[in-house]
Amino acid sequence: MSYLVQAGSGGYLGWKFLERTADTQRITFEKGAQIQRSRDYFSEKMPNVKQADELVSDYRLLQVALRAFGLDGDINNRLFIRKILESDPNDETSLVNKLSDKRYLSLNKAFGLSEAGTADPNKAPDVNEILDLYVTRSFEKNIGERYQEIELGLNARRELPILAASTSSENTKWYQILGSKPLRKVFEGAFGMSASFGQLPIDRQVEEMKTRLERMTGSADISQFTAPEMAEALLKNYLLRSQISSISISSPYAAALTILRGGR
Repeated sequence: MSYLVQAGSGGYLGWKFLERTADTQRITFEKGAQIQRSRDYFSEKMPNVKQADELVSDYRLLQVALRAFGLDGDINNRLFIRKILESDPNDETSLVNKLSDKRYLSLNKAFGLSEAGTADPNKAPDVNEILDLYVTRSFEKNIGERYQEIELGLNARRELPILAASTSSENTKWYQILGSKPLRKVFEGAFGMSASFGQLPIDRQVEEMKTRLERMTGSADISQFTAPEMAEALLKNYLLRSQISSISISSPYAAALTILRGGR
């Protein structure tokens, strides 16, 4: 039986528990047989992959590759992933650059198979780096099977500072957040957006998000998330809202009191 990462009862309380125990739990998690088998297989086989077809036709390799970039849901979309891998990242009109979800661009660049689907000898994939991402996201997904809000929070804590530090314009950063399903869920949850929010025109969504963020932190700029404390403020709001919505309350104040006591 694989190790189940412990995260208390989920929500903000589970987040704080995980902060105290994550390092120890990850060591135990990495020793699991399934993780070890996947790492060994990928380490052995990936250096011999020279074409995108070879990667997408090997289910075990593809499973690791997609998990490393948070794209597990595309495991059966092999034709699409092959086109992503073969797409030229330096061509602004190519498929991979047209997609608003930049996880696909990260996947493309990591494997360097864009030259007609053939490996570029000068851009050999960093197997160890990909495997580290694979283990990290496997750890997070283990939690997410029970507490998706914590998985999304961990992903945001890793991805937000990278996006914040990029040289893209602030509007471009916002569009990338809305184009990323995991980040979008965190921002919508933190701001208490209704289900109908996604039906608004995209420019209106950006403006509304900016307004909510400025109200929360004093700034509408994504660049503020280079500071860990700013990202933590956003995530705390998201996780508190998630926990409040999941607690079966016996009085109007029970959920809030439970969280406040546990967060001390």
